Amino acid sequence: MSTETNKAVIRRYFEQVWKQDRPDLFEEFIADNVVHHGIEQVPGLEGMKAGYAMSLQAFPDLQLTIDDEIAEDDKVVIRWTLKATHQGELMGIPGTGKKVMQSGFSIFRLANAKVVELWFLADNMSMMQQLGVIPTPG
Repeated sequence: MSTETNKAVIRRYFEQVWKQDRPDLFEEFIADNVVHHGIEQVPGLEGMKAGYAMSLQAFPDLQLTIDDEIAEDDKVVIRWTLKATHQGELMGIPGTGKKVMQSGFSIFRLANAKVVELWFLADNMSMMQQLGVIPTPG
């Protein structure tokens, strides 16, 4: 697949699954045996679905924005921003009603127009400070 095709697949994944709340489309974008190098606790596609469900339980008004997109060979890198209100439990923290903004990076490796590997890094420290769980310095 070309880098432009891979970028288009990832843009559609963000738009259709995350922005349009269409978890029924996961199989279209994610391979069953995807390897997730992030916070996933259950391996493969089911782990990605569980992570999605956890995110929407905690942040039902979640909005993701793609800030930057870079692609080379079989990889697409996305720098993203999340804006949401913490309304449900997140990692044992009950909903606070606080608005949060989080930034992060995701690196997707694709094969045959599906994500087969994913690296994920998010600014969780800042989000926990916004929730009041970790004190902000100063």
